[in-house]
Amino acid sequence: MKKKKALVIVLAVLLLGLAGLVLSGCDGDRELAAPTGLEITNDVLTWKAVEGADGYTVEVNGEEYKTQNNSLDLFEITNKYGTYEIRVAADSVTEGVLSSDWSEQTSLTLTMPDWLQVYQTADEKGFELCVVDKTKAQGKLIVPSFIDGKAVVGIKANGFYECAGLTGLILPDTVEYIDVNAFEGCEKLTRVRWSAGLRKINSGAFDCTGLETLVLPEGVTFLGGNAFGHAKLKSVSLPSTVAKMTATNEKSDANPFAFCENLEEIYVAEGNKAYKSDGNCVMRREDNTLVAGCKASKIPSYTEHIGRFAFQGAALESVALPEGVTSIEDYAFAHNDRLKEITLPQSLTSIGNDAFLWCAALGKIAIPDGVTSVGDNAFSTCVSLKELALGAELLSAGCGLTEFCVALEKITVSENNESFSGEGNCLTRKADNTVIAGCASSKIPAGTEQIGEYAFCGQTQLGAIDFPDGLKKIGHYAFSCTGLKELKLPRGLQRIGSHAFGNCIELEYVQIPDSVTDVGSKAFVCEQEIGIYYDCTSMTAVITDSLTELKEETFISLCTIYTSHTAMPDGWKNALLVDGFRQAPKVVWGCELALDEDGLPYVVSAPLNLHEVTAHYLATSITGYAPERNGWVFKGWATEPQGEAEFVPQKTELEFNPVLPERLDFRLSTAMLDVRVLLYFYHKTYEKQINSIGQEQREQLYESGTERLYAVWEKI
Repeated sequence: MKKKKALVIVLAVLLLGLAGLVLSGCDGDRELAAPTGLEITNDVLTWKAVEGADGYTVEVNGEEYKTQNNSLDLFEITNKYGTYEIRVAADSVTEGVLSSDWSEQTSLTLTMPDWLQVYQTADEKGFELCVVDKTKAQGKLIVPSFIDGKAVVGIKANGFYECAGLTGLILPDTVEYIDVNAFEGCEKLTRVRWSAGLRKINSGAFDCTGLETLVLPEGVTFLGGNAFGHAKLKSVSLPSTVAKMTATNEKSDANPFAFCENLEEIYVAEGNKAYKSDGNCVMRREDNTLVAGCKASKIPSYTEHIGRFAFQGAALESVALPEGVTSIEDYAFAHNDRLKEITLPQSLTSIGNDAFLWCAALGKIAIPDGVTSVGDNAFSTCVSLKELALGAELLSAGCGLTEFCVALEKITVSENNESFSGEGNCLTRKADNTVIAGCASSKIPAGTEQIGEYAFCGQTQLGAIDFPDGLKKIGHYAFSCTGLKELKLPRGLQRIGSHAFGNCIELEYVQIPDSVTDVGSKAFVCEQEIGIYYDCTSMTAVITDSLTELKEETFISLCTIYTSHTAMPDGWKNALLVDGFRQAPKVVWGCELALDEDGLPYVVSAPLNLHEVTAHYLATSITGYAPERNGWVFKGWATEPQGEAEFVPQKTELEFNPVLPERLDFRLSTAMLDVRVLLYFYHKTYEKQINSIGQEQREQLYESGTERLYAVWEKI
């Protein structure tokens, strides 16, 4: 009996011990510490890491989000205005370790900013959003879904233009379109939550933004040209619904990703009926046109056309187009300032306008025989281009073909070409004997009748040029921005086009033959910006009375004109009127002129008296810059013919800062900044002679009966 009791006691003790072990094991489970140090910076929630945590649960207004790290991106979670209550727990999946309690709660309150404004849409069914004061636009912009019961359906054109402080954008699903240039220049804008209802992104909408990755939602049907131009994009994914990519309101496609130098991946979703991606290119299905490419593109072998802007600003270094390509469209390879080499296929038949504009590293180019047309400015500003070879079948070539090709040395044309010749390193159209392109080494062929528009424009190494007899016309901008230091216009010349010798900052005087009957606007003007004003260099011009027509602003303020006209011709009035931005040049009327051995006029004498020509302009004789003449130095003024110079001109120092021509006023990439020097756009200081006859001296001479002063010349 005692033995049985002892056994029962032993068993009871064992059971109690086992229960104790079990209970003591439960009491031994470790619980993780609750997270601390919750902070929100730039839409990212962070907290101090908890030792032993296998992950975290974040609760935002009752919704839970899992994360493996001690941070959570709130960018799309906090997508409406209001207050967000946030807490975090440390998670455990480890046996014997319990998840933590919730952390202390933190709050985030987002309120509608006071710098937003809405406008009703044309149909009055919704609103467009824009900024009131862009200096206040900072951080993430949350576009509200509804305002006063009406949906926000669009972002207004230029609505947030150059809002430098914007970093993120939340678009509600009510937004259907983003209009032209809406977020252009928002360089810190790196993130966008896209609207599920979005259909159109118009031209320039996100130009110059900080976006690096682009994944557009299904439903987007239209992308405007340059919609994401100059962005920092590295990869692009387009939906199956995209049906058109073009400049707004234009028919032909235009690359939405021009100037995206970092872009390396382009993808179009399967099922897109209009486009497909191949080799990091966007291809238009209906005609095998390459619409958009990047520096990592492999051009498909079946490509037939390189579309407008397709590789504009793509940071290409070399290109070999496959056989089968028949056309290179406008701006297709423009602004590839690292492009050193391009191989064109024999199948090619046309090259569009500005196709290779600003390809600053391109050294030479050979146009295949099959090419029949080359567009305007096709190789403009290829500042390293030394050789241009044109083929046998070329029928038409646009103006400005070699504009600002400052290194160009050689232009050749196939001997079998019936429409053009390359004589004298000039591209000459045979049908009308017109030189349409040249370079610094050009010799204008005998028989040339016209110099075409932009033919020598920007040839900064061109210091002098000989014009052949029989030349009748010099076209618009023909010698603009060249390095001409002297100019001998030929006998028989009839017309000088607008800007023909504009911005020739080394050219200080011009003698216009008496055969010239028409001079275009700003033909000899060199513009420099002075505040809101424009001025010109110290040009001196000699004009006979046969020239009765001067276009508006042929010459501007700092110019001095010597003319045999005794009164202002009706055809000069617009040229000499003073306006709010420019001053009229000084004019010495009633000069006695003679012709030199080249048929160019020079000053023999000038009247002394003051002569009021019109109510708008008082021309003071013998003031302004001294006259100039080819091959002679002006020594001063004498009071009688063949006399000694009594009034010697004074020398003055002038400064000049040229204005970049409008057509070249473009965003320059870092590699292009030094090109301004090559193009002659630099500060210049030079000397000029000024007549030194004072008012008192003129009055004394006039009282003594002296009516004219005579120019004293010394042959060089």
